Amino acid sequence: MRPHKEAARQPGWQPKLVATDLDGTYICHGHGLSPEHRATRDWLEARGIPMVPVTGRGPRLLDLTRSEIGEEGLLIMGQGGIVYDGRTLLHRESMSGELALSILEQVREHVDDVRIGAEDGADFELPLRLEHGFVWPYSMDESINVDVEDVVSDEVLKVFVESQRHPIDELTALIKSFVPEDLAYVTHSGIGFVEISPPDVSKAAGVKYICDRFGIDHADVLCFGDMPNDLPMFEWSGRAVAMADGHPDVLAAADDLAPASCDYGITRYIADLFPDFGFAQSRDAGTLSDHFIPRSGGHGES
Repeated sequence: MRPHKEAARQPGWQPKLVATDLDGTYICHGHGLSPEHRATRDWLEARGIPMVPVTGRGPRLLDLTRSEIGEEGLLIMGQGGIVYDGRTLLHRESMSGELALSILEQVREHVDDVRIGAEDGADFELPLRLEHGFVWPYSMDESINVDVEDVVSDEVLKVFVESQRHPIDELTALIKSFVPEDLAYVTHSGIGFVEISPPDVSKAAGVKYICDRFGIDHADVLCFGDMPNDLPMFEWSGRAVAMADGHPDVLAAADDLAPASCDYGITRYIADLFPDFGFAQSRDAGTLSDHFIPRSGGHGES
């Protein structure tokens, strides 16, 4: 077991920072942010433990995201490439349009039946640009369809690749096979398309930026997640907790498991970790320690 993982398994360990994926982890799909999870964040931060949402959502969705989670506090967006404090931009990572186009040329050489999209890296007010035929899963008016040559601008935060022929895990693995890690970060969040970001971008990198800023060691980070884009954060954090309904790769990589987001997974886990977490007494389940499955293995083993 690696040292930072071993340190986070010691009796009485408690985190100095909690990082959580947003959709499907902190926010329940279809029901939004629960009062339980909101109260848990307030409780932690009142004790000096920041709870930082970490999401693949692009900064064009800042208004939507702030309306859901509140205006104050730290927020990591863009798969780890964007960091806000409130609405103040602290950090941004992007790639040149030239690099993005060269990567997409490789994609088209190796994968048939693909369509692309791109998120602007200079103007966060611009909508997401999608090639005609790209099946975007959201109804909100945040994207436009354009000709393929107009998808990529001079600077982009990330690009999207979709295929109707290849399942998402297969497509991600295929692109990773010819796009090296030092060229770009390739992942997916379970929605149906691959996301390609600058090589120094990941959820782990975003959390590391905040920890470096506040002098927090990664052994003191507790993180929650449910999809493959959470895996770098799982590896880097002292203790990583997967939602019970998460992606199989995430479940396999986790140090612990917690109930699904809609079953108040984060709140139940925090209630067990902190004996003085009084909010747990308001739940009708009584003691909450039976609602998650602690494990000592997972990604913490070398």
